[in-house]
Amino acid sequence: MTTNGNPVLRVEDLSVAFKTKHGYAEAVRGLSYDVMPGESVAIVGESGSGKSVNALALLGLLPRTARITGSALFEGEELIGMDPDTLRKIRGRRISMIFQDPMTAFNPVFTIGNQIAEIITIHDSSVSDNEATKRATDLLDLVGIPHPERRVHQYPHEYSGGMRQRAMIAMAIANSPTLLIADEPTTALDVTIQAQVMETLAAAQEETGAAMVLITHDLGLVAGVADRVQVMYGGRIFERAETRELFYNPINPYTRGLIQSIPRLNEERGVRLNPIPGNPPSIIRMPKGCAFSSRCEFRTQVCMDQPAELEPVTDGHWSRCHNTATLPPVDDPRLIPGGAGR
Repeated sequence: MTTNGNPVLRVEDLSVAFKTKHGYAEAVRGLSYDVMPGESVAIVGESGSGKSVNALALLGLLPRTARITGSALFEGEELIGMDPDTLRKIRGRRISMIFQDPMTAFNPVFTIGNQIAEIITIHDSSVSDNEATKRATDLLDLVGIPHPERRVHQYPHEYSGGMRQRAMIAMAIANSPTLLIADEPTTALDVTIQAQVMETLAAAQEETGAAMVLITHDLGLVAGVADRVQVMYGGRIFERAETRELFYNPINPYTRGLIQSIPRLNEERGVRLNPIPGNPPSIIRMPKGCAFSSRCEFRTQVCMDQPAELEPVTDGHWSRCHNTATLPPVDDPRLIPGGAGR
């Protein structure tokens, strides 16, 4: 990881709301974070926490009815409110996104090679069709697609789920972007294919030298991939730390709940999982206090009455909790097998 210089991406006070018949639903609320050159930052949380909405807002892929405020500086250029034509020149060239469902992200009536070649030629008109096809074949080979010279002429439905996701990664790195955004890249894949896809993603990042934002609900994925982790809940960051620090010393009750709910290979047979009770709050009717208060075993009256601020606890470790100082120590954070951090 290279952390010298300015951030590749600096998000400050980003908020996203959608207009409904009941008023505005706040999906992201005052989100701020940095991504340094070559760094991998994971954004983790349950469904509905605002992880993917954040990424779509950065790339201008939300509907026009979305109300977006705040700032997102990419290499010094403001993405929020950027002219659509200018933003189109950045998407796919300097910022690429790996979508969570490649079957719907790919066009079913064009070959995989045609779609990868198109993203190359659309950003560089000097590349011929033959050169672009050759580049597409090389990219498929790079991400581990067998027989790429044949597969480049096949359609998305002729690929397996894991192969489609690899092809999506190939498309994302076709123009050597500065920033990769991977949105749930292993959704609906079995654990063996998940591991292969994550290895491919790591190889692609090393090949391009890109920074990466990994969006996932699965803490198991980030342990060996991310440099830093940001845990989201209710549209806000609830905890932020380096990966190893977060797994060994989770401070926020929500993060502890996520870690403790992960199955363990060394657990005795028949032992039940320890899930977080209750459900995430509605983004239309957020509680006036801490968004996690109704599910938190450590809540006090202040948690119910007012939201907590994201504050530094130690150097580089931040948490959003009123009761950080009085929480019991973590003797068994139920670490993911294989270690946390790289």
